[in-house]
Amino acid sequence: MKIVAIGDRMTVSACRAGGIFDVIPCKDAGEALRALEEVLEHPDIGVVCVLDRYLGDFVLPRSKEAYPVIIGIPGPGGPVSREDAVRAAVRKVAGRHVPEADR
Repeated sequence: MKIVAIGDRMTVSACRAGGIFDVIPCKDAGEALRALEEVLEHPDIGVVCVLDRYLGDFVLPRSKEAYPVIIGIPGPGGPVSREDAVRAAVRKVAGRHVPEADR
């Protein structure tokens, strides 16, 4: 399964440097949504990393399958203050709240 990154030029460049070679640079959330909809058409995609700033501006398309997993990633300015992407994904799959770990 492939991993795809969707985000601004800086974010997808960082993803490419980190080993994700299927990247789609976008200028805004509308462009990112169109890219995401296109990516969801491919059955060989397992994970889609989307700039979290873009995720806040649109409603994710409904998926009939378990894959791809869509994860929000922080951009150069840091994470957008919302629920942690991994915690949200676990909550979505498990249907329950994931408590904070004791530190």
